[in-house]
Parts: sequence; C-alpha cells; structure tokens
Amino acid sequence: MARERVRERTVERSRLGAWLLKCNPALWDLRGLLDSGEGRLTSWAVQPGYRARLVVPGDRIVFWVSGDGRDGLSRGIWGLGHATAEVEPWVETSPGRWHGSAHHGVRARVEVDIALLDEPVTDRQLRAVGIDGLEVQRQPFMSNPSFVSRTELAALRPVLPPWPAAPPAARTDLRQESSP
Repeated sequence: MARERVRERTVERSRLGAWLLKCNPALWDLRGLLDSGEGRLTSWAVQPGYRARLVVPGDRIVFWVSGDGRDGLSRGIWGLGHATAEVEPWVETSPGRWHGSAHHGVRARVEVDIALLDEPVTDRQLRAVGIDGLEVQRQPFMSNPSFVSRTELAALRPVLPPWPAAPPAARTDLRQESSP
C-alpha cells in the first residue's frame, strides 16, 4: 500500500498535467508587477534538480501565489501559460523585483509565457469545489517547480478560464495538446 502511494506521487512525464510555479509576495514584488500593468511573466526561478530537467517547451504552467493573504494577494492560481524553453542555469545579478537579497538564491530559471488572470482562482474557491489535494496545497513550502497531474488538471479545468495557446516556439512538445 505505501509503495502504491509513493508511486502515485512520483513525478513522471506520463502523468504530467502542468508544472506549478509559486510566487511568494514576501520575497518577490508581485504587487509592483500588477501595479505596473504588466500582464505576463517571461521567466521564473526554479530549483535545479530532476523535476527541472523534466520541463520542456510547450509544457503547461500554472502560476500560484502563496502566502497568508495579509497583503491583499490571496493564495491561489494567478496565471496560466507554457514553458517556452528548457530550464537553464542562471545567476540573478540584479535585485529586479526581488525583495532584499532573495535574488541571491536563484540558480536556475525557466523561460515561460504566462498570462496573468483578470481575477485569481483562490485556494478558498478551489477547496470549496473539493480541490484540496494539489501538491502545493499539501506541501506549500516545496521549491519550484511543483507538479499537477493530468487527473488534477482535469479537476481544475471547470474553475479555470480557457488556457492560453502556446506560443509557436513552445509547441515542440505536442504530447499535452490532446490531454487535459
């Protein structure tokens, strides 16, 4: 039984619905991005490792905002998009939108095309419709990227707006185009 549970949670491309990239507003100035009127993200920091090596152009991406919501930024899904490149080593040389010295920990990034939603789909809304088992909900402090299975993505579909089309350059991995 325990072996089945471990197998069920193993990250494998065959079970991938989407990658989930988290933003902690205490570390990265999401409010500044929103106030600037920018509606897209083009890259995001990830932790080097086996999950990062599984990311390929065309993979779906869910952008999740974490935190306690005291800053008016509710925890939940704030954007949808695609990876546009494989993960690459990266050293952040300027603070950009990072608060304090948080940017010093960035060692890898993935280029993405993520459209921010007009209104987030909050964790509270997800839990109200029975979506409470996402990896990010169970283990909110895991590093990026987190994993959303095909089954979980199918459950999310009714509460999400239509997924944006992948940019032409990101359409090299069409394995996901016909699945949830």
